[in-house]
Amino acid sequence: MSFTGPLLGGRWRLGPRLGRGAQAETFLAQDTQASRGARDAEVVVKRLLLRGGWKTFELFEREAKVLAQLRHPGIPRHVATLEEPPGTFNLVMQYMPGENLRELSARRRLSEVELRDVLVRALEILDHLHGRAPPVVHRDLKPSNLVRAPDGRLALVDFGGVRDAAREDGGSTIVGTFGYMAPEQLHGQATSATDLYALGATIVALAGGVEPEDVPRKGLRMDLARHLPNLDPGLRAVLEAMTEPDPERRPQRARDVMKLLAKAPPRERRDDRDEPRALATVERARPPARRMFATAPEPLGTLLRLSVLAFAAGGWVGMEAARLAVLVTAWLVAPLAFGKRQTVRAGAGEVGAILAEGRDGFGDLARRSVARRR
Repeated sequence: MSFTGPLLGGRWRLGPRLGRGAQAETFLAQDTQASRGARDAEVVVKRLLLRGGWKTFELFEREAKVLAQLRHPGIPRHVATLEEPPGTFNLVMQYMPGENLRELSARRRLSEVELRDVLVRALEILDHLHGRAPPVVHRDLKPSNLVRAPDGRLALVDFGGVRDAAREDGGSTIVGTFGYMAPEQLHGQATSATDLYALGATIVALAGGVEPEDVPRKGLRMDLARHLPNLDPGLRAVLEAMTEPDPERRPQRARDVMKLLAKAPPRERRDDRDEPRALATVERARPPARRMFATAPEPLGTLLRLSVLAFAAGGWVGMEAARLAVLVTAWLVAPLAFGKRQTVRAGAGEVGAILAEGRDGFGDLARRSVARRR
């Protein structure tokens, strides 16, 4: 593969173009400072020209900020953000190897086992995004934004439409792809349930081989019984729930969909004692069924849980305080770091993301300590 393009930041040599949109282009690039054959020797560079105005730049800046805070094997890691040459903004990200599902489905139809596997892996990624505080909503989930590696691992890419779900900006720009967009997106609204609709529409498209807008309808609902009569009824029922037009009646969390899937195992394996790999993955992703210290006699069990809660609360506060201190310090130091402002802020973002992950871990521990027996 040829990497003969310009050198960015004295480090990343541009190679072949991977994609092109109205405002941005995406390139594969080579990290000239990485060891030969290293896993991170190749990166992806998204280049933005400000032809679309400041709203386009705001989305680009938000994508870089959100990626810098995320740590998940199914989400590209933020590497750097730089302006070079002046007026051209570059977002350097981890390269996620594999083939996007639009290209894959153009070559062959995915089996029901593969569809379930894709659905579960995508739900795990969404569970990570939606479980953050505040939740992160992708807003443009579709087959071309899901990359499947040869070993089956899945990655969600292109966070150009990402939104902090806590923001309720009136008159916000509509982001999404027609057919995969939940109805509420037409009004600028986006919640965790919005991504679940898009994922359901994605699986429908992969199962039927046609775009969601071409699927037969009953009113606003997709008529999946007519469109996918041979699909496993259990899986079809899950997809019907995910593509419910009314966001209030749709599953609200990825784990809600996982529970529906667990109740509808694959028809060809329902009598087997060994669960399919996809269903086993669902079970691993579910929260623990037993209450913490459930076997300890009372009041010892309660005292232990309160001790864990106090420890977790203290850890959460400590991690959050450290994260805020790092970010505040970086923003104060950055103006003094001549020529290295982006490097300082990017480094602070990396440290802040690690501390945020630790904070979220303490939050999960606190929730488990007060969870009731299920």
